Amino acid sequence: MLSRHADCAFWIGRYIERAEATARMIDVHYHFGLESPLVGRALTWEAILAISGQKKKFNLRYQEINERNILHFFAFDQNNSNSILNCVRLARENGRAIRDQISSEMWESLNRYYLDYRRWNVDRVISESPFAFFQSVKNGSHLFQGITNRTLMMGETRDFHDAGRFLERADQTARILDVKYHDLLPRFTSDVSIPAPTDPAVVDPFSVGGTVDTHGWTAVLKSVGAFEAFRKTYRQGVTPARVAEFLILNPQFPASVRHSIGRVEGCVRRVSGNRDLSPSNPAERAVGRLYNDLNYLRADEIIASGLHEFLETVEKRCAEIGFAIGATYLKY
Repeated sequence: MLSRHADCAFWIGRYIERAEATARMIDVHYHFGLESPLVGRALTWEAILAISGQKKKFNLRYQEINERNILHFFAFDQNNSNSILNCVRLARENGRAIRDQISSEMWESLNRYYLDYRRWNVDRVISESPFAFFQSVKNGSHLFQGITNRTLMMGETRDFHDAGRFLERADQTARILDVKYHDLLPRFTSDVSIPAPTDPAVVDPFSVGGTVDTHGWTAVLKSVGAFEAFRKTYRQGVTPARVAEFLILNPQFPASVRHSIGRVEGCVRRVSGNRDLSPSNPAERAVGRLYNDLNYLRADEIIASGLHEFLETVEKRCAEIGFAIGATYLKY
């Protein structure tokens, strides 16, 4: 397989996953602030900028952080390389470049996805239904992934696509969990406008286990499509430790970091044909190290050593894996 074809397949997977992750993130965060007055007081749009790592870029072009500017920046801004519009457009362009490598149904789905998306703009989203808009983005991604699973033959094109898809998923899950971990502890942030109750009999809604905390961690689960699976796994209720364990270490949930990195390792090993325990190239070494660490870690060890520090390291190692795959297979 030519490196440029592999590069296109890899980035189709990443761009479609990134578009869906962005839609999920904003949709859940948007509705999180509408659930109750208490939740609304704790809501800040800055959390979304922190998750994406694009706060500086946003501040250079927008004077105010508000609903309209956030929606435009993440959904329709042509100057934002990671906006949903650009992700869908670039996935379509990469699909066009390898039309002979993918199925015709995949190309038709990508093309329809892009054309349907162009019918929206930020004013229509705000005036009609943000929920309907984000649902259409998620449905477009699900349709494409379903068609891919049904029509694309097993082989190098499929492996490079899936490697990009699951690497992006692992990174997005770590980012959402990392930022929300701090965003949901307003009592310990610089926000001094939220006084604690003076009456010991009154439950602080902003404390761990309070109303805002419970709603917030539920929103984290929903943002990666994990709420129902989590409830079936943990019947004792939602806590930060259980959410972290489920989204990081659960081997069966498709959006967990451990499952996603395991899928990436399987893809790069099939591409190289390596059946030995030892890695045969930098890409296998980078992804194998992270996967082994995730297999042997326990949730209490992660939390004891610092959840934020661990997730920050995971994000950096996902970036290293992407660079290693690019250097090993995708340069041309």
